Amino acid sequence: MRLYVFPFAPNVMRVQVIAAEKGIALEQVNVPDLPPGRFAEINPLGQVPALELDDGEVITESLTIGQYLDAVSGAPFLHGDSALERARIGMWERRAEMALFLPSIEYGHHTHSMFASFVTQHAEWAATLTPRAEKMLAVMGDRLDRSPWLAGDAFSAADITAALGYFGLVAFGGIRPSDRPSLQAWSGTMLARPSLAPLREAAAYLQTQAKEASA
Repeated sequence: MRLYVFPFAPNVMRVQVIAAEKGIALEQVNVPDLPPGRFAEINPLGQVPALELDDGEVITESLTIGQYLDAVSGAPFLHGDSALERARIGMWERRAEMALFLPSIEYGHHTHSMFASFVTQHAEWAATLTPRAEKMLAVMGDRLDRSPWLAGDAFSAADITAALGYFGLVAFGGIRPSDRPSLQAWSGTMLARPSLAPLREAAAYLQTQAKEASA
């Protein structure tokens, strides 16, 4: 299978983390290296990631790609293996997506200098995303006070989405790292997972960009 990517794109990292957790080796193609117009043939919307299967069929949208990779690679399943587990994980993943993951993307787009040439930035609007994220972190903290992972006793896709959003917002300065013990323990455990290497690389890249901008 072939995964079309753009370096450090959050939705790409979401799929990369799931693939790493499931031990799936994907051929990765950097979209900027393709001939002009080629990626539009693969995904007319022009968005990454896109997963090209061995028979040529293309699946897009990071959530859908993650679910597909999880299903075809066998247990343990990151999206659950019972109706209740799938519902619980889906609930927490959707919460994390709406309150952390998507806000982290928008906050970065509207506040970081590296996006200034691509987006008409509105830093005041970006600031309105912070209260939503902080409310979600309070809810997560309550959950993690009594559970090791967001959806229960097992690590799941919900933790991946939440971690990408949380660390993204911290990296862009949208929120401060939580001082709540349960969230600190969870975030430390997440960062230590080998699968989150793309996130660590992205954070290092942002730090380098920030230093260059201030020099």
